[in-house]
Amino acid sequence: MSAKVKIDLQERVIEIEGSIEFVERQIDNLENIVDLIERLDTDDTSLSEPNDIEDIPASEEVNSPDETNTSNDNKNLSVPTSFGEWMHRFQETLTDQERALIAAYYVQNQSNENDFKTSEVTKCLKDHAIKLANPSNCLNRLASKKLTFQTRKVGSLKYRRVSREGEKHLKKLLR
Repeated sequence: MSAKVKIDLQERVIEIEGSIEFVERQIDNLENIVDLIERLDTDDTSLSEPNDIEDIPASEEVNSPDETNTSNDNKNLSVPTSFGEWMHRFQETLTDQERALIAAYYVQNQSNENDFKTSEVTKCLKDHAIKLANPSNCLNRLASKKLTFQTRKVGSLKYRRVSREGEKHLKKLLR
């Protein structure tokens, strides 16, 4: 079961989506979110802790007011039930990281928790005869590029989600 919260705070939109437990943890951290927004408003670029909010990069919590829609933003990222049909919507010349991002978004959309594990992405790619040199490394690089982010951790198992920047990148890759 999932939950979603949207807060406006004078058009600085904050959206929290995920499992009920995840959303409740983020609501408990609402004071930190508001503090982060206040620091952003004062243009303090030297944040002492960039991830004040549990597991979510700051860039994912606050929509920048200068974000504008491009023609790519209007493209549809609705995910069909078939992975093959989903892959066919993208350009033929893709890097391993882009293939991993496409598979990650597919797996995330099939998930009840709206996130993915590296093993699920690897299995999805393998089941469809798509070979990547190192899927885990590709997903780690996507995270370092802010195209995915960690939503939770269970033991050593990391659950991630494709970020808005990742979705924008996917839209650029559509045919």
